[in-house]
Amino acid sequence: MSETIVYLVRHAESAPSARVPESDWPLSETGEQQAQALVPQLGRLNIDHVVTSPYRRAMATIEPFSRAVSLPIMTEIDLRERKLTESTAEDWLALLKRVWENPTHAEHNCESNIDCQTRVVACLSRLAQTHGGRTIVAASHGNAISLMLNAIEPTFGFEGWRAMRNPDCFALRYSQARWHWLREFRLD
Repeated sequence: MSETIVYLVRHAESAPSARVPESDWPLSETGEQQAQALVPQLGRLNIDHVVTSPYRRAMATIEPFSRAVSLPIMTEIDLRERKLTESTAEDWLALLKRVWENPTHAEHNCESNIDCQTRVVACLSRLAQTHGGRTIVAASHGNAISLMLNAIEPTFGFEGWRAMRNPDCFALRYSQARWHWLREFRLD
């Protein structure tokens, strides 16, 4: 069976607003510039398929690349960000740290680390199997991506998440039904 390469792209800088549902947060002006800067960087990776979370900021991050290379965008609901809380947390970082320390903990009607990780791993595994031997770029979110990385490398945790940038990109290889994180990969 051939290997599949997946480039996981964390969305560019967004413009959060308490008046806008999280899934509809747009990119900031800086984020729009970052999305444009990704076009030549991703262009060197011989990408065959473009997939994104349905959240506006992820879609807006990958759209300039998709247009530049004339590849359609496929949306995958399971690449969405994890639902951490139903309302605004007083100390968002403390809540995030708590869920990393207790991966089965979830706020009411929200996802635990385990729940989010299970859906993201299943989604990416299905995509890798469906597009075997191809190269995929998948735009997603910090928590979802960090939980995927944690599934491959369990030492990647809260501090790894904190070190992630907007945007950021991680290279994964799927071969013989196993994921491998290609840590030497760096986006320019």
